Amino acid sequence: MRVEKYFLRYAFPCAFVIRARNEIDDAAYSELEDAAVKGKLIEKDKLEKIFNRAFAEISRIAKEKGKNKWDPSVIRHYFLNEHNKIIDRREGSYRNFPPALCELSKVLVGEIIEKNSDILSVKIKDKTRRVLNHFVPEAKAGDKVTVHYGYAIEVVD
Repeated sequence: MRVEKYFLRYAFPCAFVIRARNEIDDAAYSELEDAAVKGKLIEKDKLEKIFNRAFAEISRIAKEKGKNKWDPSVIRHYFLNEHNKIIDRREGSYRNFPPALCELSKVLVGEIIEKNSDILSVKIKDKTRRVLNHFVPEAKAGDKVTVHYGYAIEVVD
């Protein structure tokens, strides 16, 4: 999978917040959604502009690791390790989010306990959350997945 598509899987769930801030319009949001769900390519510079807050952190991580900011391991590290820390510290716009939205914004790992068409029931910690499987249609009960907002993002070991 191309790294732009990988990034967008994780980033797209945040696009509704960017849209709510009027930083993108409905057409741009629809383009992101179409690209994310159908695996279409959006150019790196456009993604960097739209998701500039994420790329500020991704660039910092890449510099620390001596890697390119578009290295998949850097993007994965950001979403699986740093993203939640930023939320927990209530940095940036998270300082104004209610606690429930902060929790929903986190990238978490859970186990699929049931699959019903395009909806997965995922056990995360001690709660069950229903999420869309648009990005992982091959996922099945027993698989572990990362979850961001209402989406299962990828199957993980």
